[in-house]
Amino acid sequence: MKKYFIILSILIMSCQDDIQSPEMVFETNPKVSQIGLPVNHSIKVDNIGELFTLNSVAWEDSSYWLKDSSNVIITNSNIDTFKNSILFNYEITFWDTGRVVIPPHYINISFPDSLVPSIFKTDSSEVLITSVFDSTMTTVINDKPLKEIKFPIERLKLFAFFLLITSILYFIYLLSTRNSQKLKIRKFFNLNPKLKALKDVEKISLDLSSMEFYSQVAEILKKYFHNNFYIISFEMTSSELKEYFQDNELNILLDEIDQAKFAKKESSKSEKKGILELLKKVIRRLL
Repeated sequence: MKKYFIILSILIMSCQDDIQSPEMVFETNPKVSQIGLPVNHSIKVDNIGELFTLNSVAWEDSSYWLKDSSNVIITNSNIDTFKNSILFNYEITFWDTGRVVIPPHYINISFPDSLVPSIFKTDSSEVLITSVFDSTMTTVINDKPLKEIKFPIERLKLFAFFLLITSILYFIYLLSTRNSQKLKIRKFFNLNPKLKALKDVEKISLDLSSMEFYSQVAEILKKYFHNNFYIISFEMTSSELKEYFQDNELNILLDEIDQAKFAKKESSKSEKKGILELLKKVIRRLL
């Protein structure tokens, strides 16, 4: 009998350290805060033993919490693990006034003696966010008296009148000094395209290379067509000019220009002189 009593005593002594179930506690401090000041939200899970695996942590979806990140910002967060507990600290800043609900927080932990992970969940908590102004202020500072502003209207009117008179006098002066003869001798670019083209022909030197010589001939010819007939001659090909004018002598001149341009034909001074005479003839006749 004494032997059984000793065994029972040993069993009772060995079972004094009761296995406690894990529990979660959380705290939000302070409950009343101002815009921009941090609010500390701490969550602690106790009695979880020395061996565990933290799988995930997450906030429960909340339209206010996740919809507009400009109103709620988690400025800092950290996790501390101890021998038999784990601690989560969140520093939250609110940028809107009113009563704010911090949603529940989920913690997923796996234990070595369990095949299914354990999920711990907090309750939601409320925080009152106030403005940065002290609601207890009762002293109102009086506004400064209105100050009469005098605009220099009269001086501005006088200055504007002076500018107007000066402008009128200057306009009269321009009219009186205007020389009507200047308008009569004014030369416009297309006043006499034929005469302008013939003068340009006289300026062409026979000592130029064939390529440069025919290039100047083509430019004078097309400029004459452009100013006299108002056609886009610089964008027209030789075939289009031939079809437009249908003139045999012009066709010969255009063929000579194309041979020098594309076939690199070389011409003597006598041939160049003949080309210039043909160019003058075409300019004088095509009117």
